[in-house]
Amino acid sequence: MNRRIKLLKIVDSFVGPLALRLAINSSLGKRRTSINQKIEKVLVIRPGGIGDAALLLPTLKILKDVIPAIQIHILCEPRNAGVFTHSPFVSKILNYNRLGDLKKVRETEYDCIFDTEQSHFLTGAFVAFSKGYKKVGFATEGRDKAYDVSVEYFQDEYEAESFFRLFAASIENWPEKFQLRPPYFFPRNQERGKIDALLADIKREIVCIFSGASIIERLWPLDKWSQVADELWKMGKQPTIIGGKAEIDISQKIMDTANSPILNLCGRLSLSETATMFDRSRLLISTDSGMLHMGAMCNIPTVSLFGPGIADKWGPQGNRHRIINKNLPCSPCTKFGTTPPCPNNMACMMDISSEEVLGASKGLL
Repeated sequence: MNRRIKLLKIVDSFVGPLALRLAINSSLGKRRTSINQKIEKVLVIRPGGIGDAALLLPTLKILKDVIPAIQIHILCEPRNAGVFTHSPFVSKILNYNRLGDLKKVRETEYDCIFDTEQSHFLTGAFVAFSKGYKKVGFATEGRDKAYDVSVEYFQDEYEAESFFRLFAASIENWPEKFQLRPPYFFPRNQERGKIDALLADIKREIVCIFSGASIIERLWPLDKWSQVADELWKMGKQPTIIGGKAEIDISQKIMDTANSPILNLCGRLSLSETATMFDRSRLLISTDSGMLHMGAMCNIPTVSLFGPGIADKWGPQGNRHRIINKNLPCSPCTKFGTTPPCPNNMACMMDISSEEVLGASKGLL
């Protein structure tokens, strides 16, 4: 986790509760709990990483289906904005880290404001201070008083379904049951052309590997990734490492220890181009990460390695996905994005064998 994100978490934990109380006490107007019959413009607040943003897409697609003429404004961070770029479900993208964009949001009258943040106090405070006919958010950490409609949040519910229920509380004619209906990403010709060029000489089926993670507790040993890549090559597949700039060093170390010709695209693809890459791939093997959730939303089969994270909440759902989890007594230990220091040498990840990962992969291939 980079320093800026750590700093934001510290600021939120110390300043957030006070800001939330002040915002709640100073907010004016009556609570509105009835469904607004005419919703034309909404604000959806989604700070955080790539994974939460990707898992929000099914709900945004449903919202656009239910109200075709709706304007959906997304307030997000630069690190996850790429998920919403060029999306047909999104009318405008605003920067959560830019004061000018926050001012624009404060001055805009929205028919409904949806705070999809699960625990941070500052988003609740911002919503309480904002204009809007109705404000909706999760009833966690005392944040429920900031909203006109608060929705219970469950730690063992798939995150995409939690977002679905959040919107169901305030949108008329909302479907009764959640189900995935891809596509959620829509590559442009430019992105397809770049991927075609990168894969022009590749004759094998592509298996994508994402070895990074936002925290060290979710990482898997590099030598095991190399073993998996080598076996995939022996199976007639093309192991292909993907990721951003943060994963370049890790990817190079895997390349250095592997004995097979790995295609390394780390740091070379945007999020939209990565989604295009998934369209050309047979499988994604990944840690518990935003890239995993993006792959699941691109409808590619996945093998995921879970340790400190809650697999019921973050593991891809359905028979096209395999979750490897040692289910140690000390795991999962992550809650609301915070993982305590591990006293057990990260055994939940270290104990996963390359044979387990390959066995799950062969089952899907």
